[in-house]
Amino acid sequence: MDYGLQDKVIIITGAASGFGQAATRLLLKSKAKLVLADLNTQGLAAIAREASSAGVTFAECPLDVSSADETKAVVAQAVEKFGRIDGLLHFAGVIDIHSIEETTVAHWNRVININLLGTFLMAQAVSAVMKQQRQGRIVLTASDSARKGASISGPAYAASKGGVIALTRDLAMKLGPSGITVNAICPGIVQTPMVSNDAGIPAAALDEVIARTPLGRLGEPEDMAGTAIMLLTEATKFINGEIVEVNGGFFFD
Repeated sequence: MDYGLQDKVIIITGAASGFGQAATRLLLKSKAKLVLADLNTQGLAAIAREASSAGVTFAECPLDVSSADETKAVVAQAVEKFGRIDGLLHFAGVIDIHSIEETTVAHWNRVININLLGTFLMAQAVSAVMKQQRQGRIVLTASDSARKGASISGPAYAASKGGVIALTRDLAMKLGPSGITVNAICPGIVQTPMVSNDAGIPAAALDEVIARTPLGRLGEPEDMAGTAIMLLTEATKFINGEIVEVNGGFFFD
């Protein structure tokens, strides 16, 4: 698909798997210039090989989003290589299913630091460049867990994503006058390695979600990635501060 993003410089965090990997693959034929970032260096190298084989101009950046130094370094590398940053697709994050009884301070801090602090740090770093340009698109990742609570994920995860929703709206107001839009996708349960492998969510719980979803399936990474990419295009240039539900009708707000 032609998204009209030729020569646009787009940072994709979490590029090694899940939504970020799907977004990278969707953009391989777009002639955009990609900055691929992830903590998983092995997975990052694999998606970078795909980009190279497709003839895409790209940079490959190891990234711990909870580190201010590393987020700034990724942005600096993007500017050094390409001279500007047009868009951020921020997908890096973790899921946590510990109950309130099971959640320790260590669990809480890890989830908040990656999902919320990491989101802020990336937005802070890219917006500094975008302000100078008087233009930019920032797309963050929230979750239905923050809108309605969840029987699957835990309180730390819901709180972290609730913070992302609040941050999205605040930044949309503060950065809009500089020509920067800030929006977030709000996924339901999506069939990713993080959900199916890392989180240990029981199959019965996933079956229940499918049964309650009008479209009769879990989301796929491409569903989320495609929506996020849409928010980078000229067709959506007047959308700002929106939390876009991508859940097959599982939840209506």
